[in-house]
Order: sequence, then structure tokens, then C-alpha cells
Amino acid sequence: MYSRKLSFSAPLLFIVVSAVANASSIEYDISGSYRLRYETLHNPIFPTTRDERDKSNERISSQLLVKGQVAWNNFQVTAELADSRVFLDDNDPTLTSSQVNTLEPIQFFMRYTLPRNGGLKAVSIGRMTIDHGSRRLLAQAVYRNTKNSFDGVLLDWVWNKWDIRGFYLLPVSRNPSTSQALDNNERAFDKSVSERKIFGLYSTSPDDNVKLQSYWFKEDDSARLSTKNRDLFTLSVDYTWSIANTWKANVEVIGQTGTSHETTSATDLTEKEVRGFMMHGAIEKQLKLGTLLRAELDYISGDNDASDDTITNFDSLYGVRRFDFGPTDVYQAMPRRNLVAIGARSVNTAFDHHNLMVSYKAMWYEEAPESVDSFIGNQIEFRWRWQVKPNLRLALGGAYLKKGKGFERGDYSGDSRFLFTGARYTF
Repeated sequence: MYSRKLSFSAPLLFIVVSAVANASSIEYDISGSYRLRYETLHNPIFPTTRDERDKSNERISSQLLVKGQVAWNNFQVTAELADSRVFLDDNDPTLTSSQVNTLEPIQFFMRYTLPRNGGLKAVSIGRMTIDHGSRRLLAQAVYRNTKNSFDGVLLDWVWNKWDIRGFYLLPVSRNPSTSQALDNNERAFDKSVSERKIFGLYSTSPDDNVKLQSYWFKEDDSARLSTKNRDLFTLSVDYTWSIANTWKANVEVIGQTGTSHETTSATDLTEKEVRGFMMHGAIEKQLKLGTLLRAELDYISGDNDASDDTITNFDSLYGVRRFDFGPTDVYQAMPRRNLVAIGARSVNTAFDHHNLMVSYKAMWYEEAPESVDSFIGNQIEFRWRWQVKPNLRLALGGAYLKKGKGFERGDYSGDSRFLFTGARYTF
């Protein structure tokens, strides 16, 4: 593991040192943030048993981010360190490496920017966090306690005034992954492997109203990696437009095809065809007094039959879902698969330094499990942010899921109640 990291870092370090030595002027910047958050949940959302988990759980999570940037001539080097830890999480089966990543360099890359005369704009190489488009397929995560990182290359260029990005990335796996190590906030170097890769194109129109994303995702089993052997192609078309100059509408349609195994088991040798899709639609209006009202619809393909030769569960790759379906981490909002949801959202910024969001969702299975009702339930969520000072923000939020018949199963069939509060300091 160490030789692999040295072989990746040493050439980049040599280039950085050589370029800095010949730089005419150098600019430095150091920034960061520290976030502390408390979460508590009574009654798990998803059907489960007492043997698998307790009825209630709570967690304190901390996240420290420190980023340094050095720029000279047409070069820029970025390095970012993250330290994500959790506490009060004894015997919590939902705790994964998505919440714990102790003292890890999540970014270390160089970017070379060319003169703006059309064509190729910039080249980036190294370890990076990335957001593309709606963030439903590739994103770094904001609410979640850890971020997604990728080792690879980005090529940014302009064609007919469209911004286009080509990318070849190796997703970084967070380590450690065992329950005991995570519970103890132990650290281990994260790493990427050549057997798992994602590459494609991301483009935006001159007015930023059209976004196109295409992803080829490929993974294979090896001595260091157990996978579903996914070989997927995913295409997204995202379009935003105005209606009568007072309303704004947005539609994103994503199709997915390819092959995959049903599980990561070494004994699962059956390759199945994948046919998945999702659609998100929204229409919103900005009212007086800083209030935004929005209606939302999500339709995401699902699968309730693992015995056939087709997988129709949508795979969201490296996207995030908090902004659509609610808090993740302890609350564990609905995943972006096998779901139909309709709802409304209001965001109010009428008062200086305050931001209040309230949302409602009614949710159904797209394909309900056998002998299970399709109605999941009604969810209400709120989130209030108070910018106390330019560098200090407090937050309070919660969610209530009134479970439908589809989720009134298992030992905890009662409604789910969730609350969080936190503070974020930037420097």
C-alpha cells in the first residue's frame, strides 16, 4: 500500500518543486472549517429487528477540513486534509466508512490552465473531490460526514461556447471498513485500485441551462477487491427553463444500461442485464419576502425479483441524495432507487442571516417487495440555519416519517422521529 502511494505522489511532487523553483511570483492560501453535529433517531426508518439494531440511536460527528493552495504562473496545486470522526455510536450497525475517515488527504492535485483562446482550457491530475451537474451521479457530499475522492485526470475545454470536461477517474475507497475500527476512529490510508474506474464526459451549455453527463463505470474482482462486476453506461440530460418569466422548471432524465452480478459474493457468477432509469422534475417560483416555493417529483426504477435475469434497480454511482430525500448518516434517508416521490419545498431567506427550509414528501415503492404494500409513508422535514457571524453558522433540523403500510413491518413499525443540531466554523 505504501509503495503504491509513493509511486503516485513522487512524480507529482517533483513537478511541483521544479515548477515552483522557476516561478516568477507565488500566491498562497490556507482555508478550512470545523463542524460538530449531534443527531438522534427514534424508530429506524427501514424495517428491521431487535437483533439487528436498537430502537433509538444517537451520534456526535466531527469534521475538520484544512485546504492549502499554491498558485504561480499558470499552475495551481491544491492539497486538502480531512478528519471525520464519530462518538456515542456504540453497537450502531449503520456506522460505515461514509461517516468515519480519520486524518486523510482527500485532495492533492495539480492544475495547469492554458490561455483562454478556445479549445483546451485546463488539465488537472491527482486526487480530487468533484461535483458534476445536479450532483445525483457524481458529488463530494456536504451533509454526510465524509467526502468522495477520486484519483485521475480532468481535461476541461471549450467547444462552440460549451464547457466540456473529459475525465478518467479511479474512485478512492475509504479505510478502514471494519465495525470495530470505525467505532474506534482508527485510521488507514485510503486507496484506489485499477480494477474500478469511471470515465466519460460532462458538458454545460453557454447559458448553463443544459447539462449533459455520460459515465462509463467498470469494475472487476481481484485479490484486493470484491465487486458486483458492474459494467454500466449512464447518460443524463438536465434541462432548466423559465415559464412566463415568473416560474422556473427543471427536468433531469437519466438512463442506465449494462451488465452486473446481483451480489459481490465470489460464488455469484451469473451476469445479468441492467436496465435502470430515473426522472426528477421540479417547478418553482420566487415569491416576495425571500420565499421560494417548489413542487418536486422523482420516479426511480426498482427491482423486486432477484431470481430473474434482469436488474432494474437504478445505480446512482457516486451521487448524493440529501438535498432530495432528507438527512443521511443517522437518519439514513431513502436511497435513490426503487422509489416514487412527490412533494413540495419552501425556502425562506426573508430575515438577514437566517435560512429556513420546510419540505414534504409522499413516497411509494416503484416495485414493492412481494406481499408488501407499495406506500412507504409521508415525510416532513425542516432545517434552520443561522449565520451568527461571517465565520460561524448554527443549524437545527429534523424529520418525521409517518410510516405507510409498506414500512409498518419488523420490530419497529412505529413512526420515525429525527433531530439534529450543529455548528460550523470556517477559517
